[in-house]
Amino acid sequence: MNPMASSLVALLTRAAERRLSCLVIGGNAVGLLGFPRMTIDIDLLICDETRAAWKDVLQKLGLRLLDEVDAFIQFEPGDSGMAPVDLMIVDAATWEKLWAAARPVTVASLKAFTPRPEHLIALKLHAASSPTRRKPEADWEDIREIMRRYHLTASDPELRAMILRYGGQNALDRIESLMK
Repeated sequence: MNPMASSLVALLTRAAERRLSCLVIGGNAVGLLGFPRMTIDIDLLICDETRAAWKDVLQKLGLRLLDEVDAFIQFEPGDSGMAPVDLMIVDAATWEKLWAAARPVTVASLKAFTPRPEHLIALKLHAASSPTRRKPEADWEDIREIMRRYHLTASDPELRAMILRYGGQNALDRIESLMK
């Protein structure tokens, strides 16, 4: 098992022991949805109500807190041998909506969850528009592949509204261009 996969398995195992829920997002989620790609960290979406418990789990795995703001916590490996971990934090109402539509996936022999493809696209749009994003092109490639793999179109009213909400007209135009 590669270091990224073993880190994800260790993390999911510890979370299951503590009965902590999360959604695997980012590059790992894209891979679990069928489009493997290289990624350097583990991105998880969690409910704000579980913030303290997640910080405890990660620190007990040997990761060190690198940065924390209201909606985001970043951990570095330190001497743990683990991959870096980023936690995206959402409020309870957002968590319930995303969790209710989550898709189960298997990581090694563990049950994990990813957002449904449309929600992952919304998260990717949010990431791509971040002013601190180093490689937004990877997010756009992920969006294109998710849409292709799941036969999604920007003409679907629900997806179109989501794209406009999280990316605006420029994102909608870009997605329509990518899908030609």
